[in-house]
Amino acid sequence: MKRITIIVVTAILLLACFAGVGLILLLLVFPFAYYTIKFKEKREPPKVMYATIEDVESKYGEPDDVVVLDASRANELPCLVLFYSAQDVMIAAGEELRISDMTSVMPKNMATPYTIDEYVVMITTKNPQRPTIQLGVGYDGGLATDIAAQIYAHIG
Repeated sequence: MKRITIIVVTAILLLACFAGVGLILLLLVFPFAYYTIKFKEKREPPKVMYATIEDVESKYGEPDDVVVLDASRANELPCLVLFYSAQDVMIAAGEELRISDMTSVMPKNMATPYTIDEYVVMITTKNPQRPTIQLGVGYDGGLATDIAAQIYAHIG
């Protein structure tokens, strides 16, 4: 046996002798919980992320519709939402999502009493790994409403 295994087994036996039944049960629960969490992580599909617009266009071609979140950075992927209706794909801030998973879209003022009003467009989805998506649109409430209406037009 390896030295680490011998040390661990010895430590468990000493704790079991001096700490009681509660600690033994706790020592049995921790490994089970750890392996359950690891198993769930392995089952989750990996997120598909893109770094540039060229990466997306090389895979899907020209988008059917483009929504610009920030006009000053309109050539950067984090400030665009690309729609590919035929493939049921939406690229929002570089992340690939399914259009059919969208359930609602709404603008939201994220201001607190101590900060100025920054608006986001919140997209709720049926995907349990990604139930909400927040896209920052700046400080204009009218623009946030227009962007939400453009994205909402794609909900089938």
